[in-house]
Amino acid sequence: MKKTMLTLGTLTALSLLAACGGQNNSSAPAASAPASAAASAPAGQAAASALSPKEAVKEREKLMESFKKDAGTMGKMVKGETPYDAAAFQAAADNLAANADKPWVHYTPESANEESEAKPEVWSKPDEFKKEIEKFTTAAAALKTAAASGKLDDVKKPFGDVGQSCKSCHDTFRAD
Repeated sequence: MKKTMLTLGTLTALSLLAACGGQNNSSAPAASAPASAAASAPAGQAAASALSPKEAVKEREKLMESFKKDAGTMGKMVKGETPYDAAAFQAAADNLAANADKPWVHYTPESANEESEAKPEVWSKPDEFKKEIEKFTTAAAALKTAAASGKLDDVKKPFGDVGQSCKSCHDTFRAD
């Protein structure tokens, strides 16, 4: 039963992470939408504001693709599709954690008008969006820490937590 639940959780996480990559929604909110809490964060704000709205969407898509790649590498090991390689898992977990806080500054009010899969709720519910970001960055950091043990059993739950964090955010803030 535990293995079935882990497999289902892993598959759900991978499916959701795979969905992170594309941004193709024409129902973007108007420019008057409030700035998200994440977009107002000082770290990375200058870089984000230097990008055009279209470039901001492309940058967050690129970062989400990186999440997808890293999660895929780890997910194959967690599911037993590839042998567990502690160094490769650690590298993917390190990369995920290093990038975990980067896409969010690119959800600027101006980018809300660009075609993407971001729902209007990103801008209309900035406090909720920020909580989801915090859950994800915390889960990514915990996964990085767990990976340092070098043991597959130690990374299974934190990997599932990352996937659950993605699902939780996508349920509210990403159009399918």
